[in-house]
Amino acid sequence: MINFLSQLIPTAITLGVLIFIHELGHFLACRLAKVGVEKFSIGFGPELLNWQGKETRYSLSLIPFGGFVKPMGETFEEIEKRGGTANPNDYLAASLWNRFLILIAGVGMNFLFAYFLFVCVMLAGRPVLSTTIGGFVEGFPAEKSDLRVGDQVIRLNGTAVSNWQEMTMRILENEGADLEFSVIRNGQSVIVHVMPQLSEGKDIFGQLRRLPRIGIKPSEEFIKERYKLREALIKGAQFEWQLTALTYEALWRLVIGQLSFKMISGPIGIVSMAGSAAQMGFVALLQFTAVLSVSLAVINLLPIPALDGGHLFFLLIEAIRRKRVSLAFQERVTQIGFYVLMTLMVLVVYNDLINIGAIEKLKSLVFHPG
Repeated sequence: MINFLSQLIPTAITLGVLIFIHELGHFLACRLAKVGVEKFSIGFGPELLNWQGKETRYSLSLIPFGGFVKPMGETFEEIEKRGGTANPNDYLAASLWNRFLILIAGVGMNFLFAYFLFVCVMLAGRPVLSTTIGGFVEGFPAEKSDLRVGDQVIRLNGTAVSNWQEMTMRILENEGADLEFSVIRNGQSVIVHVMPQLSEGKDIFGQLRRLPRIGIKPSEEFIKERYKLREALIKGAQFEWQLTALTYEALWRLVIGQLSFKMISGPIGIVSMAGSAAQMGFVALLQFTAVLSVSLAVINLLPIPALDGGHLFFLLIEAIRRKRVSLAFQERVTQIGFYVLMTLMVLVVYNDLINIGAIEKLKSLVFHPG
């Protein structure tokens, strides 16, 4: 129970902050566009706490997975109920450009917040695996080479490497050619050559490919990789760009069937990862929060009804047709999109339960209760 709470608390804080940042983007954009806001809610369902401002009702609700900003005059039905006359501060009275800004602002805030966190992580020192060799895989070239357990790799083919991930990517990019390792051993610099072996292995998307491998294992040593402000600003942007591109590539591979649905984590997986990040320290939790913020932004931009991307798609159609898409049609399609999202949520939760072995435990209790 204590272990579960230690994982749940950082998850609740992380999701709460990300939801607040996202909805704050919508809220500030409404203010900028002079569109009134009826309600600003973190969570759904029954209200736990609330505060009535001059114009807006602020609330914290029971179900923490999401939130919303409710602009004034969002539908024609609302306008008709108060007499049929639109006010200048209604959402539907706003220009196409202002409505676009309101819709995109939530995602924009998630991207900006992630960038801010990445820069903070780079300045504070992000925890990464060192380049110290911790062991060898039997049957691969490194085992019979002059590399030794405890060697610290400082250069690969003449180029400096600072962490294990960077070194691994350089090996993969070398496409099987001879590798020159510069290592520190007992305070001395040593050069070791290793010819990779092309063998079947899984890439970052879980796909089987022929990859150049030498068979080295990392030690359990973590180091803090720190940068000065200027470098941190550049590195943070590069890291976020690469992560965003990688996320879209993973989603595309999922759609065309090149990526197994089993690779996707849901709420339970997020709880586990947040708990693990928190145990590694505050900086690791900040980095996990930034990664999750990018993921939420990317998913929200997908052209699926009920998400920001779905509403943006309707605006794109409006811009092309120069005529608004029927709100009744939008509502019907959004409702279908909501059911699709709920179905996907059930599937990812089931996948999480499979990954932690909960389904097999349940089956054993049902079919073999003794």
